[in-house]
Amino acid sequence: MKFRKFASAAAGLFLAASLAACSGGGAGSTTGSTEPKPATSGSNSAAAPAEGGSVGVSMPTQTSERWIQDGDAVKKQLEEAGFTVDLQFANDDIPTQGQQVDQMITQGVKVLIIAAIDGTALAPQLQAAADKDITVISYDRLIRDSENVDFYVSFDNFKVGVAQAESLVEGLEKSGKEKPWNVELFAGSLDDNNAHF
Repeated sequence: MKFRKFASAAAGLFLAASLAACSGGGAGSTTGSTEPKPATSGSNSAAAPAEGGSVGVSMPTQTSERWIQDGDAVKKQLEEAGFTVDLQFANDDIPTQGQQVDQMITQGVKVLIIAAIDGTALAPQLQAAADKDITVISYDRLIRDSENVDFYVSFDNFKVGVAQAESLVEGLEKSGKEKPWNVELFAGSLDDNNAHF
């Protein structure tokens, strides 16, 4: 039970830090994974050490300021709360992210926070984490095809889309260009679950 509180606190700290790092404000939400595992009393006997515990944070890349800010903010917040943090960036390389997560598991982290490059590529790592009772938090990009995700922390992608559309319309109206406006939509990478919203 204590460990679940530890994991919930880590998820809450992570969300707070990531929201503080983003300038969009107001569009954040926390939701359970699409197939949450039932929490049972005594199912995880590991308790968080008094100083916190070890958290592995896996971010997709350092080529985007967004991921750098998220990673740095999360690390800072978790360290201030007494956790030891292993923050790694995978340079948008799926095998590298898998190896980094494997290394975090081997080093004995108690919680993994993962912003996956490919939401379907980490099943072996997530199984290894589950086998060692490591709590997994999927951040922003939902990790699919695995029942071994304990929490999903993300933004309300529908509200993000509404805000983007409102900003687009406002900008077009200010441009003074006559209607109808031609707008071309881009949804993002096919392996990013958020692109399908």
